[in-house]
Amino acid sequence: MEHIPWFAWIAIVGIVVWGMVAAVGSITGRPHQARRGECDHEDVEQLKRRIEQLEAQLYRGA
Repeated sequence: MEHIPWFAWIAIVGIVVWGMVAAVGSITGRPHQARRGECDHEDVEQLKRRIEQLEAQLYRGA
């Protein structure tokens, strides 16, 4: 263990901390980005409707 350079220890600690954060996040049930699919779908549909409304206003005004 004493032959490992200092920057390798930083990487090892970072990986361990990332693993702990991921484990705690999955245990507490906090939503991940991948699970937000249905919310994103609704947001996309709302944005599409808004774009259509704005385009209709733009073409009526031209």
